[in-house]
Amino acid sequence: MSSRIFITGGTGFIGSQVVLDSLKAGHQLRLSIRRESQAEEVKSRFSQHASQLDFVVIPNIANTEAIRSALSNDIDAIFHLASPMPGKGEDFKTEYLQPAVEGTEAILNAAADAPTVKRVVIMSSLLALMPLGGMNVPGLEVKAGANPTLAVDAETPFPPGPAGYGVKYSASKILAHRATVEWMQVHQPQFSLATLHPTFVLGRDLTQQTSTPNGINAFLMTTLTNPPGGKPVVPASMVDVRDVSLAVLRCLDVKLEQGELVTEYLVAGKPTSYDDIVRFVKEKYSDIPVKIEGPYSKPFTVDTSRTEKDLGIARWHSIEEIVSSVLGQQLEFWEQEGKVAL
Repeated sequence: MSSRIFITGGTGFIGSQVVLDSLKAGHQLRLSIRRESQAEEVKSRFSQHASQLDFVVIPNIANTEAIRSALSNDIDAIFHLASPMPGKGEDFKTEYLQPAVEGTEAILNAAADAPTVKRVVIMSSLLALMPLGGMNVPGLEVKAGANPTLAVDAETPFPPGPAGYGVKYSASKILAHRATVEWMQVHQPQFSLATLHPTFVLGRDLTQQTSTPNGINAFLMTTLTNPPGGKPVVPASMVDVRDVSLAVLRCLDVKLEQGELVTEYLVAGKPTSYDDIVRFVKEKYSDIPVKIEGPYSKPFTVDTSRTEKDLGIARWHSIEEIVSSVLGQQLEFWEQEGKVAL
């Protein structure tokens, strides 16, 4: 059944894939954009589905009144995908924590005043369910329900520069998700809510326009071709953007348990290692100069059993499919731009 969905973050990497899949499913979408010019960019990207799209300009996603107006009593569901990204600023509170928490609370407050909204889906992160630095803890198993036990002091000084980007981002995800849980406990609104917690999301990027990759795709390229000290930049715990998008769409209609105010779905691909990744790249992509060096540690493990059961996900894209989608796109851009391998 077709729904009217309000989407934040629909111009980003994950958001663009969600928009595409939502349009293909026949839904009517209202996208929050920061600038009027973004409307034409999105219409051009999804030209076959332009009649299913409309837009509202909201420069500050923490503006509850603007979001309330955008819902207009005709929205059935909300996909809140917008979030501050690591490396976009130095000040933890103003550039990471406040946008993440206040943006989420603005969405929830506006949704509570919109009687037509029955389902809210929030894109969180697996980082919201593991302790700071947990990515480097051998044998760590990540499960739902861990957030309230995670200690984060917003007053603690974080390292400056690139060394602090990841920890600031992780801390903001922990505290933003905690704010979501606490808001739902206090307000108990008319809508039901699911949060998604993906590992590192990679795949073909609908927003990429040059051979310079974005986000985690860029981290993968750096990891393979020029890692600091020859070591991996991100753990080998990856998920395809198409699988994340599928999970978002499946959350639209899944029957959530009564009495469970926030349902957490962990989203992760099949367990792998850099041994598998390096072997595959060397065999299939000889133009990619692999400079990463072992030995490689095993990444944390993720319990996705409930996600698979509830959302009916029978198969995750393999690491070979994920890597191929990233490297294949890079090679296409290199050919278009007349470049050779790095």
